[in-house]
Order: sequence, then C-alpha cells, then structure tokens
Amino acid sequence: MASTQRVPRVLVVGAGIAGLAAAGAIRGLGWDVSVAEQRADFGGIGTGLFFPANGVRALAALGLLDGLACRGRRIDRLRVRSADGSAEAGARLDLVWPNVGPSIAVHRSLVQEALLEAALVPVRMGVRLTGIATEGERVQVTFDHGERASYDLVVGADGAGSAVRGLLWPGRAARYGGESYWRGVVTCPAGLADWTLTLCRDGNLVAIPVGAGLAYWAAGVSGDVPFRDERAGRAARVRDRFADATGVAAAVLDLVTDDDAIQFSEAEVAWVENPVAGRVVLIGDAWHAATPSMAQGGSMASEDALVLARELGRDRRRDGIGDALRRFAARRLPRVRHVQEATAMRNRLAALPVEQRLEVLPRWEEISVASFAPLVGQP
Repeated sequence: MASTQRVPRVLVVGAGIAGLAAAGAIRGLGWDVSVAEQRADFGGIGTGLFFPANGVRALAALGLLDGLACRGRRIDRLRVRSADGSAEAGARLDLVWPNVGPSIAVHRSLVQEALLEAALVPVRMGVRLTGIATEGERVQVTFDHGERASYDLVVGADGAGSAVRGLLWPGRAARYGGESYWRGVVTCPAGLADWTLTLCRDGNLVAIPVGAGLAYWAAGVSGDVPFRDERAGRAARVRDRFADATGVAAAVLDLVTDDDAIQFSEAEVAWVENPVAGRVVLIGDAWHAATPSMAQGGSMASEDALVLARELGRDRRRDGIGDALRRFAARRLPRVRHVQEATAMRNRLAALPVEQRLEVLPRWEEISVASFAPLVGQP
C-alpha cells in the first residue's frame, strides 16, 4: 500500500496584506492553513494604499489583481510641486516601471475585502500570540488564555510591531523612523488625477485618487523625536500646519474637517538580517518595515507572499520546508535591503528645509527611476 504524507499544517500570524496573501498562496499548494489576528475586527480609520507596478505584478501572479483593479484607480504619473505652484516636476510611471505594468491606488478597506475573499482560509480574530518555540521540524505556539498548538510552519506577518519577531528575535523591536504622518480619505476634488506631492514649509503632503470618487491624503513631517497629536482639534492642526499649500493640495485640505476620520502615527522601521528561525519565517513589515516614502509596504508584502509560496511549492514536502525558507530569504534579501537603503536616502531628502527640497525638484524623474530600478525585474 502506498504511504500518504500528512498535509503540512501552517499558521499565519497577522491578517494584513502580507498575511492574507501568503495564506491564500500557501493554501493553493493544498496545505492546511489558518490565520490568527490580534485585532478584534478589521475596522478603523479609512486610509488608502498605492501599489507601484511591481506590487501590482505580484498581486496579479497571486491571482488577486482582478479583485483590486476594479475597485481602485490606475495612476500613470508622479507629480511634485511647490506649495505655491510656481515649480513643478514629475515622472511618468511607464518610464519608472518599463514593461512591468500599471500602478494602482485603492482604498485600504477594499484591499482587505479582496484579500479575505481570495484567501479562503479561516481567520481567528482577537487572538494574541504569547509564546513560540521551535523544536526540530515543529513549532509550538501558545496563544492568550493558555491555548497551545503545534505547526509545521509559522509565518510571522504581524506588522512592524510583530509579536513573532519580539519572541524569537528579542532586541529587534520596531523603532521610530524619523517621520510622523496624518492620513485620511476625502471626496476627490476636481483636478486631482495623479499621485501628487506638495512640498510645504513644514513637511510633504501627498494626495492620490483611489477610485469611487475618493482621494487618499497623507501629510508627513520629519523630526528627531516622535510626538503625540491628540484627536481633538486634529483636523484644524493639519490644515494650519500645511496652510501654505495651494491648488489641488489646498482643495484636499479644505475637505479635512473631521477629527475622527484622521489617523495619526509615527512611522516605524524594523529590520532583521535573517528572517528565518527553524520553521518560522518573517515576511512583510514584520521583517523589513520601512517608512512610506517609496510606497513599497504593500508591494514588498505581496512579493514576499508570492516568493514564499513558490519556494514552498517547489517540492511541497514537509521535510523540505527548512530548505524552502532559506531559499526564500536568500532571494528576497537583496531586494528588501535595497528598499531599506533607498527609503533612508529619500527620508534624508524629505527632512531638508523646503528650499533645499525644491532644489531637488528638477531631478525628480531621475531619482524615481534610480530608486525603483532594482525592483523592475521579477522578484
């Protein structure tokens, strides 16, 4: 009688982009996959996501693009302007991403819906990981309330504040990345058709149409130390801080009136050189969180999920998981390291006084092409 091999049992920790994309892709191998998410629900303040072309390509390879493309907005150009509108530059995305495909902006909640629909895996909400130990070819996990379980593979996809990373990579906690952001979604004003960055006195204001008559905005400031911004009066403070904006940026700010519809947070960064510990692997922001200046968070998460599933699927054996994780890390390391380094360079530019930021404006397309060139090839 032919022997049958037990189907590998996989736990994905985190139900964000990285977690749900990886869960769906690994389930497609015929493996037993479940997801644990610390949040009690998927609610929260509405924001947006911009997927540059490499992220869109990864989503297409994962079979997720059809569920997102119809919900979002294609973006063909990056536009950068001075606050008073006297100087402007831009970058055509077909030159930044030659022969890769389109870039898409979409409301974050619609991304969540599309990923949940496609993953087809059970997601347990409000479950917190409290312990994890690698024992040979098994991973022993403890959840809050004392529940224990054993897996062949654990994927840590639980974001910059990753509990998985905290338990197995102590001393590698996320840290302040030198920037803080206000974010929200408003009705898309007339005239906003591109990814548009306005260089203001106190920081940078990005506005992007995301489809369905909406626009995502993010206002960022640089600083050596993080700070708090209480919710009461938040909208007025954002409008005041970026009051030198004119044109379409001012039209966006005029719509920022509801304190409760604005998210504020410091940008966190995290890095682990080797994301593999036994049968545990980190992906997405749990491995390589960066500030959002390259808009690569969702794209890197999607690429991670794609490459991880492909490496696991090369032989689909439980006893080959360790080798697959090592191949995954080796393939991804140069790419994610580049994003870390290029993001740090762009952050230094963003922290300059506005006069010096404006001096860089004529080189915007050149800088954009150079920043993203190592990501043009297949992940």
